[in-house]
Amino acid sequence: MGHCCVIGPDVVIGSGTSLGCRVTVAGRTRIGSDNVIQDGCVLGVVPQDLKYHGRPTYLLIGDRNELGPNVTAHVGTEEGGFLTRIGSDNVLEAGSHVAHDCYVDDRTHLGPAVLLAGHIRVETGAVLEEMVGVHHFTTIGRFSRIGARTPVVRDVPPFVFFSSAGGYYTSPPSVKGVHEQALADLPDAEADDLRRAIQYLFEDEQALIVKVRELLEQPDLCEPVKILCDFCLRSLAGRFGRYREGFRGKTPPEAEEFLKETVGWDGA
Repeated sequence: MGHCCVIGPDVVIGSGTSLGCRVTVAGRTRIGSDNVIQDGCVLGVVPQDLKYHGRPTYLLIGDRNELGPNVTAHVGTEEGGFLTRIGSDNVLEAGSHVAHDCYVDDRTHLGPAVLLAGHIRVETGAVLEEMVGVHHFTTIGRFSRIGARTPVVRDVPPFVFFSSAGGYYTSPPSVKGVHEQALADLPDAEADDLRRAIQYLFEDEQALIVKVRELLEQPDLCEPVKILCDFCLRSLAGRFGRYREGFRGKTPPEAEEFLKETVGWDGA
């Protein structure tokens, strides 16, 4: 532990986790093993949400994460499910922020100054380049990549490269192609099917729901393409292209799952 750290009385930190200088860990924060938390991080403080009324809520952080200097993450809110969670094997670079009621899964990479508003889910393997800002209640699909300085106001499908290349006003954020690195571990046939599906769906997003349903009717559809299509259907069914809008004022399923598993929460 470095100089001038402040650790609250309700904090639990696992073995092998190191803290740099001037780190603050407050609230009901649970941090797992072998994390590296660099100078100036502030974790588990009260969320910046006027709907928070001071009841006990949590921040859960898994194992083997790397948090760069001045990373911040807040506990959850009562209305959002009492929980903010960062999984395992993630990299959060300098100045990135995880707001209340967010769920960052495993093996994600948040670049410098990435800002997550409340109630967001970042699925496994997603990459957000520097200075990406994400609107609340948005889902970032698994193994997607978001280009630097892109404002994200709707769900980002899995396996795609999403960007506002050229600037927001000249080129609104959209799917620009495939996140090729995400396909590296797939069998060649599945990777090719996924490339064709992404090109078919997003070369022109008009009638997207029709094209998704057409793909789902094809026999022997590979699993990654099914995941992509199911994700798109959920997003299209949500308000403003955000599936998680349906959880406004409700406890999302992730909260019940992780709180019961980690802290024995009974829903009270």
